[in-house]
Amino acid sequence: MAEIEQAFDEFLVAEPKHWLVGRFGEHVDSVRNEERSAELPTDVAEMPRLESNFFRDAVGTDAATLWYLPEFTLLGEDPKFAFDAEQPGSVAEDGGPFNTAVLKVSVDAVIPEHLSAAEAEFTLRPVPDLDPGVTLIIPLTGNDGVVTDLPVEGTTKRNGETGFVAGFELSGFLVEAAYAHLTRSGGLRLEFAPTYSGYQTALVTEPDVGFPVHGSIFDGFQFEVFGDGGNTAGAPFLPLLINQIGRYVFFPSKARFHRTLRLGLTFNTDAYRSRFTITSMGLSRHIIDINDLSEFAGQRSEYRELTTLGNIPDTYPSIRRVFFGQVSGTVIAVPAAYGILVTAQGARASCDSVVDESPATLSGCRFHFTFTVAPMVDPIDMARLRADVPDIPEAVGRTLRVALPGGLDSRTPSTLDGFPAGRAAFADSDGTTVTVSVDIADDRPTPATTTVNLFLQQLAATGPPPLFGSLVVRLDDVFPQPVRTSLLLNLRNTAHSDDLSTTRQPGPPPSTTALNQGPLDLKLLRCADIRDGEGPGPVVPLGGQVLAALQITTLAGVGAGTEVAVPRALEVAAPLPKAAMLTFLAFRTHTVQEVQHPLTVNAAGLNFTAEGVSTIKVDITLAANPGDSAPSFVLSPSHTVDFVHVSLPVDSAVRGLDSTVLLTLTTASGSRTVSVVHDFVDEPVLVVTSSLLH
Repeated sequence: MAEIEQAFDEFLVAEPKHWLVGRFGEHVDSVRNEERSAELPTDVAEMPRLESNFFRDAVGTDAATLWYLPEFTLLGEDPKFAFDAEQPGSVAEDGGPFNTAVLKVSVDAVIPEHLSAAEAEFTLRPVPDLDPGVTLIIPLTGNDGVVTDLPVEGTTKRNGETGFVAGFELSGFLVEAAYAHLTRSGGLRLEFAPTYSGYQTALVTEPDVGFPVHGSIFDGFQFEVFGDGGNTAGAPFLPLLINQIGRYVFFPSKARFHRTLRLGLTFNTDAYRSRFTITSMGLSRHIIDINDLSEFAGQRSEYRELTTLGNIPDTYPSIRRVFFGQVSGTVIAVPAAYGILVTAQGARASCDSVVDESPATLSGCRFHFTFTVAPMVDPIDMARLRADVPDIPEAVGRTLRVALPGGLDSRTPSTLDGFPAGRAAFADSDGTTVTVSVDIADDRPTPATTTVNLFLQQLAATGPPPLFGSLVVRLDDVFPQPVRTSLLLNLRNTAHSDDLSTTRQPGPPPSTTALNQGPLDLKLLRCADIRDGEGPGPVVPLGGQVLAALQITTLAGVGAGTEVAVPRALEVAAPLPKAAMLTFLAFRTHTVQEVQHPLTVNAAGLNFTAEGVSTIKVDITLAANPGDSAPSFVLSPSHTVDFVHVSLPVDSAVRGLDSTVLLTLTTASGSRTVSVVHDFVDEPVLVVTSSLLH
């Protein structure tokens, strides 16, 4: 057999066959049937015969077994996909950066579709020793318009039972070209030339002298091979009478077939976009667009302002700006303002009184306010934005997600401009919420209780909120400009989450019940049906209908959509009584039970001589301590202003400091008294005027 094998090798060199790579006689010896038939002996290695289209007559396999040449397909979800570019710092011929990249794609070997019907009748086996040789083809169009296919040889690594990962190393202009094809034109393709093991059947004859020769002779042997490894259709090999003067030899061989797999725009989706990366100067990030490859890459935000929706505040009044994340597909709606969050537990607002150990303190305490604020975005506006986003040009071939900012940009401080007397701090909270804290301490000559009272008044003020500020929200860590929006600390301008639930009622006409799940009364402004994938239904005005805490009302004309959106606000009395503030604000005392507070009376504007008054004795009785009076003091033309410190319950800053002030006037004809009711928290100084005395 060694002589025949050597002659066969020479035959393949002289007359190569496109489907044959070569013989591997070292692995499996060539086989011949001593009975000169075309049947393989039964005791040889199992491999397909290359002259059978579907390799139906493999040795040692059941008659119901078929070998097959697989097709190649991309995985539906490829966890191994990667396009990792790097700029090592070199300069390319055109003066731009020199890029390198590694492209990885997962491929699976599957049963050909034309054999799928055969699975019911046969057991299908892939050809053995499959080695998927793969080449990446990158089409490039020259200046003359001619397209040239540039090949990049790949490597493969097994991935599961039937799959493998194909890897390609790219450099120079091929990196940009491959990226452009993967994300824009979809022209990349994989060319496979897999090899496998099989028996090549050949009729071998030894012509004698004078024997008519119909082909080349190699070392005294003439070869006629059959089939082409199943690459093309045709009749399988059939034994002929010629076998009486020759014999069949089965050469263990490596065979080859060809497959093409187009990548198209399979990886131009949000699921894969974050796996296009670039590394430059030791820093790695997502590739945002092809400019990252054509220019020297540095830190760069994926976000840009979205302008294709027109003027945002005109269309979505509760939204200030909209930004588009080119990698993540996230559309961030920046709200026009943030406000105090109202939930089923009430308003997220609290005040803590804390001991102030500062040596300069007047009252001995300070106040710490904490607010959880959230985007005050009308849910109807958000529904309209979600319905509009799929129609913008940036959404072609993508699934965009609309979201609110996820927190603060720590690079730029937020501010509470409307209340300089307090020290404000800001921190990220849960989800889209932000924690705002305000500390109020004594500020000579003003005690903390007085400043706190002013703060509380402004918290419930009507009209433009006096407690305003600016929040700087985060898009990502490298967006170049601060993204600012308004902060409003006001009980009449609030954000809402789970304080209201709606339940659609069956039957026409559509209606919905709304339940106030929280402890605070709500003012219902309007409502609308929200439908998945569509814009909101017609807006139904509710005119500020008040829905009391834990009560239910019926909303007519809505209920035909997926859900019902109900923009709302807190119902807050105007003016808000001081004691009612505790309904909205949780007040907590920490160690401090009482504070020192000055009670001041000012008679500097009184003409003592014209009033015939020589002295005014001042006695103050506090409503909070009806059994105790503050120490008396006397005013005169030479001493027109005086005060006295008293120890007060700390919550007087919230509840007020109602007092009865008894003024005893000494005149030439005797004395008389004037009683005045005064709140020394609302008005820290009682001003004595002529009209007050009469």
